[in-house]
Amino acid sequence: MLNYKCSSCGAQLTLGNAGSLVCNYCGGRSFLTDSDFKGYEEFRKRLLGYYQAQNTQKEFDYSADTFWSCKGTDTFTMQDGMPLNIEYMLKYQYADYTMYIARETVVYLFNNGNSASQFLAGIRRIEYPAADSKLSRCFPELKMQIELQQGKIILAFMRRPNFYPAEVFAPWKSEHLAWVISRMENICCAFKYSEIEHGNITPVSVFINPITHEGALFGDWRGVKKLTSNSDLVAIRKTAILMAENTSQPKELYNFLNSKPMLTAFDDFSIWDEVIEKGFGGHKFVKMQGV
Repeated sequence: MLNYKCSSCGAQLTLGNAGSLVCNYCGGRSFLTDSDFKGYEEFRKRLLGYYQAQNTQKEFDYSADTFWSCKGTDTFTMQDGMPLNIEYMLKYQYADYTMYIARETVVYLFNNGNSASQFLAGIRRIEYPAADSKLSRCFPELKMQIELQQGKIILAFMRRPNFYPAEVFAPWKSEHLAWVISRMENICCAFKYSEIEHGNITPVSVFINPITHEGALFGDWRGVKKLTSNSDLVAIRKTAILMAENTSQPKELYNFLNSKPMLTAFDDFSIWDEVIEKGFGGHKFVKMQGV
């Protein structure tokens, strides 16, 4: 640890130039040794580690997820003959897979391994800019893969507390729908960076945390392909219209939702940013009632 006290008068030292510590009372000066620097770095690492652990614990505090409640349980048999229970709040049944909203996971049940492999391959096509360390939070993060009898596969992805399909909170007031659209536009910019298109942006695939205003995209990732159109930007508008309480106000929102998207997500986001500034008075964190 560093000694911040003056050895002559005992006053608090302040940082001076050339790596020195200066006493403002008696003019004494001290220099940090190599061992001081090493001690400080070790202390700093431990302190940062402590804060990181505290933040992680808080982020995954499911006791604060007051929206979630168990509405049903499905039971399956794993390859080793042991039972697997999925307790879920929401269950979405599709032609060839089922999606469950469980307490700590978003669970996909596929009829075969090929579908599961295609799903994971789609997610892996995302490329993250080096400067954006939190972008991965917007996309499914695999927690576990489980093989069931009869060739079925379960992929369980992390669900952070309070993340739910956007349709759960519909209809959305315009001031809240605005930041949902912002999250979808952000996600499409990530797709542009990766040169891919998702093809399944819907009120069910878009997940939203109404407390923090974060967003994530789930849905079906098996249809991910090389970017050749602005179809995901079209889907943003359709999805927003389906969830909106009132699409006519403000007029800037109406014009955006009923316009043709720009050719790229970057350009489309610039247009949307103008809607935020002119139609909503800038970027504001508007808390949802009851949340």
